[in-house]
Amino acid sequence: MKIVYKPLVKPLLATAFAALAVLGLAGPAQAAWPEKPIRIVVPSSPGGSADAVARMLGDRLSRTLGQPVLVDNKGGGGGNIATDAVAKAAADGYTLLLTGNNHSVNVSLFNPAPYALSDFAPVAELTRGPSVFVAANNAPYDTLGQLIAAAKAEPGTIPFGSPGIGLPSHIAFEMFAHTTGIKMIHAPYRGSGPSLSDAIGGQIPIVTATLAAAMPHIKAGKLKALAVTSEQRWPSLPDTPTVAETIGKPFQHLTWLGVLAPQGTPAEVVTRLNTEINTVLQDPGIRETLATLGTNPVGGSSAAFDSMIEEEAKMAATLIQNTGIKAGK
Repeated sequence: MKIVYKPLVKPLLATAFAALAVLGLAGPAQAAWPEKPIRIVVPSSPGGSADAVARMLGDRLSRTLGQPVLVDNKGGGGGNIATDAVAKAAADGYTLLLTGNNHSVNVSLFNPAPYALSDFAPVAELTRGPSVFVAANNAPYDTLGQLIAAAKAEPGTIPFGSPGIGLPSHIAFEMFAHTTGIKMIHAPYRGSGPSLSDAIGGQIPIVTATLAAAMPHIKAGKLKALAVTSEQRWPSLPDTPTVAETIGKPFQHLTWLGVLAPQGTPAEVVTRLNTEINTVLQDPGIRETLATLGTNPVGGSSAAFDSMIEEEAKMAATLIQNTGIKAGK
């Protein structure tokens, strides 16, 4: 009987490649992230604190990641326009959101909520700092006490500007108004830049803004700082009293900025971004610049940032119920 020997080379190769495929070793290697420019979407117009921090962060990340990191300003909607755009973006690590407290506020402020916190993967907290209440140089208020007295004498007649409904410094001012029992007219803008410009031009008497956004104008003598919202006087503005000092009651509201990605972004990308951001925040030059702007670096793990956002959302829901703030007002 004739015995026919069949070559085993092809079956053996097929088995080997199948095993390698399982191990992720066969075929072309997965493309390393990043391979193209990264976009950081900011929910405010150019000139605000978030914009300033985003551009500083983007510049440093572009060096370490080897790809351009571009800032895309999408102001308006209390941050919802930018947030919605990122929530709907591909979860591939090339679209990020740099936002603040309004991210936690808007899920309670708007009905229905424009997004869920679960639509995002927290990457890293960047900074924390106070808001500051500033007066135009032609406004008849040199102290917060004078503003309170005027607002009580003529309730509902004095306007105040904010960077937008539900944004951190707006919430801080509403907390202040609720605590002191005063009534003022809210004039929301599309970001801190436009509101501060109008105050500098004498078109609105009072503006609430993050200290990071207002600091250059305060230092230049273009605006009068009435009070900061931190528990203690802020080191970069030591001559400006706190709200608590003026009203004689405990008061504190700090704003935060952080980076989030669309939910589903690969874990390794989130981890890489978190590592790179923490490295940037340790840079002495960055820390010095942030201090000059009126905010402090935070950093930390993605998990810690996630927990902070959840706690902030709970506090925001209570605040909105107590103050009666409504979207569109």
